[in-house]
Amino acid sequence: MASETIDLLSPYRPEECARRLRMVTDPGRRQRNSNPLIGVITDTTLRLRRRLAYRNSFQTFLFATMEGEEKGTRLRCRFGMHPVAVGFLVVWFCFVIVGLGVGLTVAFDLFGIDHGIDRPLWPAAVVPVLMAVFALFWLKFSRRLADEDELFMIELFRFSLDAELTPESAARRAAEQPR
Repeated sequence: MASETIDLLSPYRPEECARRLRMVTDPGRRQRNSNPLIGVITDTTLRLRRRLAYRNSFQTFLFATMEGEEKGTRLRCRFGMHPVAVGFLVVWFCFVIVGLGVGLTVAFDLFGIDHGIDRPLWPAAVVPVLMAVFALFWLKFSRRLADEDELFMIELFRFSLDAELTPESAARRAAEQPR
């Protein structure tokens, strides 16, 4: 369920879709209302996420545009992690790669430099590996917690906006379902 684009069709105009979505969305995390979504809604764009009782930096976000059509509104939706979370992971793994290179160089004395250290240097190579394993476990666990977020938001749109998947999106999702 990563960064695929799906289209939903609603019989309402974009302004009405935005109004209906604002009724089930809180604008910020700090508010303690009971609305199921948190995010930003304009008359043409959405950035939403599911309200959680806990923090999940890698939860699924919905990024969408609303385009008026003669029979209502087309919501072009993309699901994925927030760009800041993706950027954090890129920076994290860059540090891991650099740390692993430095650690392997030091641990196995690849340049023949006498460090004057009598202790074993293998931890210099192990720490970046542990950082990578930790990040992969954290990411996998966090994404597992967010497994149902995409389906939840689609069903909420279907209920709130009387929206349906376009035939193309429905066929693509059916083909991706595990058998």
